[in-house]
Amino acid sequence: MNHERRWDKIAKGVYSDALLLKKKCRQIKWLTALKRDKPDGTPWVPTKHSVICSEHFITGKPNEDHDHPDYVPSVFSFAVTNTKTVQQKKIERYDLAVKRVKFDQNLPTTDTCIMYEATPCSPLRQKKENIATSPLSHMPYLNHAFMESPARGTSAINRPVTSSEREMIYSEMNNLRSERDRLIQENDKLSSQITTVRLSSSIIENNDGKSNFYTGLKWDVFLSVFTFLQTFMSRTPLASKLALRDQFFVTLVKLKLDMPFEYIADQCGIPSSTLHDMFWRWIDLMSAKLDFLIHWPDRETMKRTLPSVFKVKYPRLTCIIDCFEIFIDRPKKLNARAKCYSNYKKHSTVKVLISCSPLGSITFLSEVWGGRVSDTEIVRSSGFISSKYHHPGDQILADRGFTLQDNFASVCSAELIIPAFTKGKSQLSAEEVETSRKMSSIRIHIERVIGLMKNRYKILQGTIPINMLKSTTDEASTKKQARIDKLVRICGSLTNMGEGIVYNEESD
Repeated sequence: MNHERRWDKIAKGVYSDALLLKKKCRQIKWLTALKRDKPDGTPWVPTKHSVICSEHFITGKPNEDHDHPDYVPSVFSFAVTNTKTVQQKKIERYDLAVKRVKFDQNLPTTDTCIMYEATPCSPLRQKKENIATSPLSHMPYLNHAFMESPARGTSAINRPVTSSEREMIYSEMNNLRSERDRLIQENDKLSSQITTVRLSSSIIENNDGKSNFYTGLKWDVFLSVFTFLQTFMSRTPLASKLALRDQFFVTLVKLKLDMPFEYIADQCGIPSSTLHDMFWRWIDLMSAKLDFLIHWPDRETMKRTLPSVFKVKYPRLTCIIDCFEIFIDRPKKLNARAKCYSNYKKHSTVKVLISCSPLGSITFLSEVWGGRVSDTEIVRSSGFISSKYHHPGDQILADRGFTLQDNFASVCSAELIIPAFTKGKSQLSAEEVETSRKMSSIRIHIERVIGLMKNRYKILQGTIPINMLKSTTDEASTKKQARIDKLVRICGSLTNMGEGIVYNEESD
């Protein structure tokens, strides 16, 4: 008797321990679902007075069934994907599962099915004494069926599916399909949101407005330039970080909007050092492959495309020249600082000679010089005064600071036209005033071209850091070329691919 009581206590103890463990596991699941922490970040511990609102359960109350959706609270404001439709689907699936379990429990057992299909004839028979001593000897028909059945469970396997079972299966399959389709649509929507939020070329696709804003080019032009350049871009480990089209896109974004490398890298989800390498790799490629866009047109093209307003005033006009400056950081070395300081801008600058055609396209860009050098020195040293560009009788417009009429006349017999000076005179004559005013209305086009290039690619507006001025060896020509030279020429090439400032009225 004592022995039985001891085992009864042990059994009760094991049952109570299992119950406590089950409650403890459920409590952990509830705390995990609540996602509640103290203000200091430590986990929240419930007390005996802690309760949870019924609004956090789908059916309005908890359920003791471990498989029921309300075994753990699931309705919370932070659970965005747990909508009412999803909650209803969970309850429907649970109800179908319960019906299926109940249906299976009402099916006949395997032994019973075998008993009904047992054949009285079989070569395998037990001896009579074995049947008599069997524990199931009081049910001889069951022993007879059990021993003479051809195979256990064949009746349950071959049993045909009833119409109610088929409808229940079809209903559950339809529910699963609809939920699958909903999740696929939700996944596609979230993927598209991630793609559009990230800084990539997909945000400008088939949108000329956005493409002009981010790259300075229309979408078709952007795609054509990329298709041309990607054939020369070899595969590198950088391609696994960012697609080639996105690399080209962020390079133009840097030129167009002059965003910091760190910001663009964060938007693309890559390290800033990786983006820096991508940028200069594409700059080197564009410098080598797009430089042909800045070229001196032939004589026939100039005559054919000369606007009518120029034909009346300057029929032999071939170009308009000027110099512009770009702000840079102050160099550390005193010699470089002295060469780059501009008295006109009162800042460290670099200076470039630019020439444009009467139609407004950039036809010549010199190398970058320190801001202290004079305009005339750049013209002399850049090779612009050459019969390669100018023929006898050509007319060139410039500002009054370009006092190089004798140089152009002696080297290539071209005519350099500049406004009249008041030096040594009290005032200009009426003829000189009229001539200067007529020339200024046309010479202003070079100012518009410079403004267009700087406004379209804002990297030329800001203060360029010193590391963008350094010289690097060009692998194609094995000569040293400053990075700032590449940047200026690329901006000029890309500007020529955009809309111009002057149109030929005769061709409209």
